[in-house]
This record gives sequence, structure tokens and C-alpha cells, in this order.
Amino acid sequence: MRRPAFPMRLGLIGLTLPLSACLWSGSSHTTAMEAVPMDASASTEMLAQTKDNLDALTPPAPTPAKMMMVTEVTPTIKGLGYSQVSTQPGKSLNEKRLMAIRAARLEAMRDLTEQVHGIRLTSQTSIRDMVLRSDTLNGVVSGEIRGARTVRITPKDSDTFEVVLELDQSTIGYIVKSAKGHM
Repeated sequence: MRRPAFPMRLGLIGLTLPLSACLWSGSSHTTAMEAVPMDASASTEMLAQTKDNLDALTPPAPTPAKMMMVTEVTPTIKGLGYSQVSTQPGKSLNEKRLMAIRAARLEAMRDLTEQVHGIRLTSQTSIRDMVLRSDTLNGVVSGEIRGARTVRITPKDSDTFEVVLELDQSTIGYIVKSAKGHM
């Protein structure tokens, strides 16, 4: 014998909470359709089927056991910097080269700092009479980098130097732990 159908004025929302509470409290069923009693109404069966369809679309939430298995992998990151020799101050060509290497190294440090600590951007746009009047964008990189290792200093042509710096996994792990401790 079938139960009378729920009045339609309750709608699916009115059925969802009671049905889900009945189905899943202490139940060993894997789907809502498996938990529906044999004498359930057509609307209950339709609701259970809808729940199963929605559950199939939603990825399962990670269980604590799965979450514990995920470990943080810290990559080795590299910073890259370039500088021109001809634009550097200095009395001799060798002095200008040393200044270019130093400037490229600082640029590589800025690149590492941006990757580790991020960059803060501010912008301002002015429009008047539906015409762009001014557009400014400022970026600020702020942070501390320790333990950067120089990988290579390469002359790219007669007027440019490239410097590559690297932070290894243990140094990045230390920076991240320090940052988390201060937040």
C-alpha cells in the first residue's frame, strides 16, 4: 500500500531536511534511493533520485584521513635580474660592469621577494565625460629574503648582465613558518 503523496505546497525544500535526516542518521546506505522504503510515495522517490543526482555532481569533501596524507611541497624558487652596463655610474668600464652586476642582483632579490611575500598593487583611474583622463598603477614589494644563493652571473651581450638567485626548500620553509608565526 502506498502512502498518500505530500501536498505540493510543501515543495522540494520542505521535504529535503526531513528526508535527509531520516536517510542519513545512522544509515549504512550509500545512496538516497537505497534508503527509500518500499512503500514510499512517488514524490519521496523523486526527491531521493534528485538528491542522488545532485550528490553525483558535487565532489566528496575530504576526510580527515585524506587531509592528513596531503603534505605541503615547498618548491625551489629562482629570481632573475637584468641590468645594462652603459647606464651605470662609474669611471671605468670595469666599475660600470660591477655596478651592473650589483643592480641585476638586486633586481633578482626583488623578484624573489615578490614570489615569497607577494606584491601590493594600487591603481587609480580618472574618467571625465566618458573619456579616460589618467590611469596610474603602483606596485610595492616588501619583505625580507635571507639565504639566497647565486646560481649564475651571465653576460648576455656586451652591455647586459643576467643574475639568477635561488632559495632552496629549507630556506623557503623557514620563511613560511616565520611568516605564519607573526600573523
